[in-house]
Amino acid sequence: MPDAFKVLIYATWRDRLLVFDEPDFPEIALQVPGGTVEHMETIERAALREFVEETGLAPKAPFRLIETCDYRFEQKGSLITHRRSYFHVALPEKPAETWVHWETMPFGGGEPIRFRFFWLELDEAHQRLGYGMADALAHLVGRPAKPVLHRENLFR
Repeated sequence: MPDAFKVLIYATWRDRLLVFDEPDFPEIALQVPGGTVEHMETIERAALREFVEETGLAPKAPFRLIETCDYRFEQKGSLITHRRSYFHVALPEKPAETWVHWETMPFGGGEPIRFRFFWLELDEAHQRLGYGMADALAHLVGRPAKPVLHRENLFR
């Protein structure tokens, strides 16, 4: 059983991907918007909520589920598993080239975190994203995808 259910959102405009860094924490790798699915929340609803909370944008375009898989990592000597659902939203209009937005409800609690959003070409994003966040980009850039744990098989 996963330790947490997460959503990650690949927001694109043409061949560019929306990413962010944390200017106050330069050691943190580049990321895409996303977060934790709340109790009794669907993954679709979580994707939209997290995207709005983290970016300040409220796109009218549909969010399309592209892959669900488990991401495992070690934290403080324990193996942690996050079940990640990756979504794609193709923005019809490009927002600003860059902007700052504050995450007011960080996963671990604490003070708000400053996020600086900007755009990268898909191939560059594939190379620079951290924490396994590029794992499903193959669906957008035409690379062979790794095996997928399909959504309908998750809760058997």
